[in-house]
Amino acid sequence: MKRVSLLVLLGTIGLIIALIACAAPVTPPPEDGEEAPPPADGEEAPPPAEEVFKWDMTYPLYRGTWDWEILEKWCDDLRVASEGRLDITPYSCGEIMPVMETFDAVSTGTLKIDFTYGPYWLGKTPMSIFSSGLPPMTLPLREHYTVLYYELGLEELLREAYAEHNIFYVNTILTNNAVVLSKFPISTVADFDGKIFRAPGIYGELVAKAGGTATYFPWGEIMGALEKGTCDAVEAGPLSCQCDSGFHEVTSYFLETPLTPLDCWCLHINMDAWNALPDDLQMLFYESCPYAGDLFTASYYVHDAMWRQEIVEEWGFTITSLPEEEQAILRGYMLEILDEYAAEDPYFAEATEILKNYMRELGYLE
Repeated sequence: MKRVSLLVLLGTIGLIIALIACAAPVTPPPEDGEEAPPPADGEEAPPPAEEVFKWDMTYPLYRGTWDWEILEKWCDDLRVASEGRLDITPYSCGEIMPVMETFDAVSTGTLKIDFTYGPYWLGKTPMSIFSSGLPPMTLPLREHYTVLYYELGLEELLREAYAEHNIFYVNTILTNNAVVLSKFPISTVADFDGKIFRAPGIYGELVAKAGGTATYFPWGEIMGALEKGTCDAVEAGPLSCQCDSGFHEVTSYFLETPLTPLDCWCLHINMDAWNALPDDLQMLFYESCPYAGDLFTASYYVHDAMWRQEIVEEWGFTITSLPEEEQAILRGYMLEILDEYAAEDPYFAEATEILKNYMRELGYLE
């Protein structure tokens, strides 16, 4: 029995020695700065390291607010979902360049990506009106925009219009409404008369049609303008967005009737940078925009309700609204503005016709 065990042990040792002798030699890892040696005959080459896209992204508002935290979360989630291949660092208004320079910077490639707001770019392309949600006073529900965008052709029209500026229009990022804080009560269209509104893009044009004067200040200058009396009212997105920046401290009235039920962010990427992305990262950017919209929307709704209560109970605000007949007057002004732009831009003409047809189907336009 001992003899058999000894033979088995000797056989096992011999087999191990034979396997070691037949094994391919192990190539030591390269030293720092050295290139890895080519694979041995019959050995597969290791997959190439996947490219990391490390981009700085501009954003038109401040750091330090809850919506900035959401923006950072979205960037972090993109990094995780892409396994580190999308490394996006957000910068607030003015940190890299003035907000009003970002469109051209993306167009030329100086900036790869911009998380931005459509009404700023009315002077670049009229289609920016449709990138920021529903045109003011046209349709009452945010769901109406998703129909226009995904089902009736608005998305493709935006892509074509922005492509002419060497910008890939990635997606619209839905949020909440756009409202007005003011130093005077607004309950009729006549109340606009003679007042100065900080109102960008087409919002400013609507104010002008209603008899007011529209001016524009970047976000960081709005508070100072209200304090100095340079403007009497401000349209700057949802209530919480404005109150987080302190605008309630120098105003007394909240027009609760929204100028639009849906105010949106949008994502611009330089066309060459977009085309350099692998297909899966392009799709990740695209699909992550509705996710970002859900994050922003939920937080806007919660913070809007909190701020509504606070400005009434602690700041003594008066809340006003526009009756339906006054809203109809503003709707008529807005349709005139849309027709004016449609006469100048074929993309906008088609988008406006899509909007009007849908309004007719819903009974908001004869």
